[in-house]
Parts: sequence; structure tokens; C-alpha cells
Amino acid sequence: MPIKITIILALFASLWSQQLLAQNRDFSIFTENETLELKQLFNRIETEEKSFLSMKVSKINSQLKKGDLSSPEAEELKMEAAKESAINIEEAQELLIDWASFQKRKYGEVDFDQFEDYDSYLSIIDELGLNPSSFTFNLFELSSKKEVSQDTLKNRDLPYSSRTSGSVFSSLSFNNAVLEGGSIDDTPFKFGGSRSFEIGYEWSTRIFKESNFLRINYGVSVQFNGLKPKNNNIFVENGHQTNLEPFEFDLDKSKFRMDNLIVPVHLQFGSSKTTVLNNGNKRFSDHDFKVGLGGFAGINLLNTQKLKYNNSRTDVKLRERDDFNTNDLLYGLSAYIGWENVAVFAQYNLNSIFSDNLTDLNNFQIGVRTHWD
Repeated sequence: MPIKITIILALFASLWSQQLLAQNRDFSIFTENETLELKQLFNRIETEEKSFLSMKVSKINSQLKKGDLSSPEAEELKMEAAKESAINIEEAQELLIDWASFQKRKYGEVDFDQFEDYDSYLSIIDELGLNPSSFTFNLFELSSKKEVSQDTLKNRDLPYSSRTSGSVFSSLSFNNAVLEGGSIDDTPFKFGGSRSFEIGYEWSTRIFKESNFLRINYGVSVQFNGLKPKNNNIFVENGHQTNLEPFEFDLDKSKFRMDNLIVPVHLQFGSSKTTVLNNGNKRFSDHDFKVGLGGFAGINLLNTQKLKYNNSRTDVKLRERDDFNTNDLLYGLSAYIGWENVAVFAQYNLNSIFSDNLTDLNNFQIGVRTHWD
């Protein structure tokens, strides 16, 4: 008997036995429409599996023609392929009927709409959360299966991780300023007593769909920068300039505070874990180790100078709120390095604190920033 006829008869004998099994299945729990949908999916499985078998047989024939296989070897491979296809049809249909029966019992109806956009019944089996590795779909000796993690059924329908997430953040840092041409060593402000506090909200957006390595972070915050002058000095406005000058009494406290509204923007590079769900979608964890490079822009809202001293008669507490000739527009550079929700950062203002001083005075910060999801 010709090889081709042998294969066809073997396959159809197997399919005929499957049709008998399908007829013997209990469809009584399903509505007429649900039964029709199930049988259409059964036919789809058989049709696609026949197509897979045809491709396998074509490859075997090509190998036979090239002399890579003998006629008996080719016939044996074709018979095996036909048996495998018949088994695939039987198992796939059994899985489908078991799933439909479960849906009917649990929800009172069967949802077939989720399968409309799938181009292969292999995708349907995968969508059901079942492992298709037991099927022998080894076309051309190449695996057509997706590499998916063994995730739980409750996670199989989750979408991709959201591109954008947000969190509240705050920072506490040492705040200081350096004169143009000077250094941190000769700053006119106390390093330990000059501090900054910032609180705000930040959004983080994944730039690439398939990778979480690079994100852009952007937000808005309120920043309180304090400077404590050394050597009993205070800030004094002299026309359009603001300078540090000695105070006439011994100061118990001298502090200058700038309240700012800031918009920070950073490119964040980091490492995270990726989970591929059974439906092919990816879930990304937050960055563990991360490095951020960027800057900020903002406006100065309010300036306050607080003085505390004794004028030889009484203790005096003085609070001055004024423009102090500060720059209204703020901008600068910043960077951070961190692990999970904590990072060490540094920030430097490119703008001078005061607009018309002969010597620029630039603010900088070094501190720790924390996020709360």
C-alpha cells in the first residue's frame, strides 16, 4: 500500500475513533450555543493538527528525496507522526471539555470570547493555564513553544506591568553653599547645622516595553533649604545685593531658610526581576540597585531669616521674611545611587542664590532620599 495512503488511513482511523469519543462525551450540562462553540473548537483542533501533520510529512518526504532517509524509515516516521497527531487531538479536546465543565459548574456559563483573537489552538491551551509541553508539536525538529515561567493560575491573565507608577518621597540632607572660585573647605556656612528637608511625589515610567533597565523619573516637591552663617554673621540687603555682615550682638542663632517648589527629572538605570506569565505578558519588579542622573528646575517661594540673641536687656527672637534679592528661578544637576527604596543623593544649583551679587553663591546638598509606594 502506498505510503501516503497508509498515513491517511491511519490518521483518519484515529480521527474516527476521536469522533466516537466526542459523540460519547456528555454535553448535557451545556446550552445549545455552548455545545456548538465546543464542537467548533474541537473541529479547529483537528483541522490545525492535520495541518501540522501535513507539514511533518512534507519534511519527511523532503528528507527521503535527498537520500537522508530510506523508504522504510520514512514510512515509520510518518506512522509515528500520525499517531502523535491523533493523541494530540484527543488530549487537547479532553482538556477543553474539562475546562468548559469547570466553568459551567463554577460560573454557570462558559466564556468562549477570550479565544477569538488566538491564531492557534496551542495558544488556547496556553491561555487555559495548561502546560503544552506534553504535546508533540515538534515541527521541523524546532520547538514552537513559548518560554514561560510556571506561574500560578491566578496570575495567568495579568497584563504587562504598568509603564508608570508613583510614590511619595522625602529627603533629609546636609545643605550648604560655596562661593564662586571657592571650595567646601572655606564655605561661610556651618556644615553640620545647615540642613535641607524635601517632600514630594514622583512618577516613574518604564521607557521600553520589553525591558525595565531604563526608566524616567519625574515629580514635584517642596524643598526647605537652611543655611547657618559662621562667625556671628547675618544676611543684609544692600540695594540690589545681599551680603553676609557681622551682627552687633552675640547671636545664639542665625539661620537663613529658602522655601522652593522643585520639579526633579532623572534617568534611572537599575536591575530588577522579570517574570513571564503563562499568557506571555511580563511583570517587572521595582529596581533593586539603581543609579539616577538628571537635574531639576523650580521657583523660589519664600525666604526667611531667623535671629536669636540678647541685646543686654532682653532675649530677642527676630524673624524676617523678604525677597533678599534671591533668584526666583532655580535649576541644577542631581544624581543618586541606591538600593530599593533608599538612595544617597547629591544636588548642585547652577543658579546663584542671589541675583545681583558680585560673587556667585551656589547651593548644594548631600543626603538620603526615601520612597514610600
